[in-house]
This record gives sequence, structure tokens and C-alpha cells, in this order.
Amino acid sequence: MPAVVISVPLQANCQAPRWSPDGTLLLYESNDHAKKTVDLYAFTPATRASRRVIIPGATASSSMTDGFVAASNDHVSHEPSFAPTGNRFVYSATGSTGDYDLYLDTGTRLSPSPGADGNPAWSPDGKHIAFTTARTGEGDLYLLDAAALDAAPQRLTTDPTASEIYASWSPDSAALVYVGHAAKGDNVYLLDNLQSPVPKALTAWPHVQTRPTFSPDGKRIAFYSDHTTPDRFDLYVMPLGGTPTLVAADVVMNSRGPTWTPDGVGLIYVQHDPDRFDPVREAPWADPTKVTTIPTGTVGNGDLDIVRKADGSVWLAVSALGTADAPTGQRDFAKVYVVGL
Repeated sequence: MPAVVISVPLQANCQAPRWSPDGTLLLYESNDHAKKTVDLYAFTPATRASRRVIIPGATASSSMTDGFVAASNDHVSHEPSFAPTGNRFVYSATGSTGDYDLYLDTGTRLSPSPGADGNPAWSPDGKHIAFTTARTGEGDLYLLDAAALDAAPQRLTTDPTASEIYASWSPDSAALVYVGHAAKGDNVYLLDNLQSPVPKALTAWPHVQTRPTFSPDGKRIAFYSDHTTPDRFDLYVMPLGGTPTLVAADVVMNSRGPTWTPDGVGLIYVQHDPDRFDPVREAPWADPTKVTTIPTGTVGNGDLDIVRKADGSVWLAVSALGTADAPTGQRDFAKVYVVGL
């Protein structure tokens, strides 16, 4: 099935597609470098309709009906994370405060505090939202109770020498992996007891290890690393507490982290290969030599996401500069395409 463009025509790069868990909604970001704006858009496959997620306005209460304002220059709405049901999502935006805060899709501002909040991650059981905040001046992980959003969030990390970013949940919502960003390098850590959180280092390499994601069975994580060659990122998989295994060298980093196949057998990624227009590939983690190229028909591929819908169909969303048969003059800005696998 050929890829179909779904993003609205814009003089901006459309990037970071993210499916809702049931595949009935697709969010993506529009990055306009000239205007210095990033907007969120929502695409509904059933109706093929798109809408812009309007940036939050000046009303900043705890109600579920906060006001909205039209977008202006120098605003950012990005980093959405879906609840497990109902197409609810949380995201980070500059909003009316000019500072980054967390917002629900309704516009409700969550846990407002001086200092930027970002990288939200809604737990698979729907009970908590993990996020990174600068409210302590260090960049720590905090946890919001989704059933008591007006309550103060729980602080999870306290390392004064690092910022904790890119938190990702285990499928059972019992653990988090994240990146400790420090002067000595970035490495991956695990919190496996959120009531009494004690970080456990999973990697100890130089340079950057980043954007970890759990496998669907929760037994492994995938992440990117440049520890062997600082000018490129490679894709690794490791069992919790085990030894990392190289899956693919020289890949294009996905903004939301490595993408697992729905069955957890492999990973789907973009190979950094300009001569072949950065193809989308799939490799089983147990035998990365069995790599296959997914015929998306798109070129200049970047961020991607995958979902299995209720009818069993599997759909890929990918940000790309265009299709292979399109004139090169139509490849000025990235668009979001969807393709059935």
C-alpha cells in the first residue's frame, strides 16, 4: 500500500507523528523555523480531518474548560503523550506564561510552577504522568497523580549533578527508564520502585546514550548511543541489567525514542543513508542481520511511529520530505505520511 500524505499544507516541517493507542487519532508537530513556532495538529483517520491544537490561553485554572487563544509568534506546543484510552493527551507548551508548562488537550494547565516543565509521559495504566521540570533548578523527574491533578506532584529524582530527561514507562506502569544528562555524559537509568525511587544505572558509556523505550513485554529497552563514533548514533537493545547489543549502526534518531514492532520481535528505524534516501527498515533484535527495508515509497525519512488498530491492521506514520516519484522541487518541507503494513 503506497504512503499517503495526511499533514496539512504548510511552509513548515511536519514532524514527530504519534498515534493514539487505538490508532483513531494521530498527532504531529509543525515546526516553522521562520516564525519560530511549533504547533500541534491532530488528524482523524476515520474522517481524514485535521485540526490545530490551539495553544492554551490566559485562563489558568484547574478546570477542564480553560480558555484558548489564537497562536502568535514565538510559541511552542509539542511533546504530546497519550492516555491509554479515550484519545486524551498531555503536552508541553509555552502558553500564555511564556514558560513551558504541561497542558491537557482541553487546555488545562497542570501543576503550574516557576521553571520549565516538559517531556510528559502518561503511564500505560492511565494513573500517572511523569515529567521533567526545572522547578528545583536541577531538571528532575516528577510524578503527577492523574486522578488528583490538583495535588502536588511527587519528586522522583534528586541528583544535583544531572538533569533527568526522556522518561519512558514500562508496559505494566511499575517502572521508568530515563536519561541522566550530566557533564560527564548521558546514560540510561531505571527506577523500578516509584514509591521509594532509587536510580539504577543501566549504561555507563561515554558521550550520549539517549531516548530509551521499553519493549512491549517489558523485558528489554532500546536506546540510541554515540559512544563508539561521536558523529553518528547507533541503535541498541539490552535486557534490563544485561549487556547492550547493537541492532543497527548509523540511524536517524526518532524524537520519541526507538520504535518497537507491536509484537516486540523487532524495531523499525530510519537508516541514515543519503544515497538511498534514508530508508525505513525493520530488524529483529535477536538477529539484526535479518534486516528488511519497508517499501514506504517516501524519501528523506525521519520521525516515525507505529500502531496496531482494533481490526489487527498495522499502520506506520513517518515524517518525510516527499515520495520517490515526486519532483525534487516539492521536497522543501517535511510532511507526515501514513502507510499500511
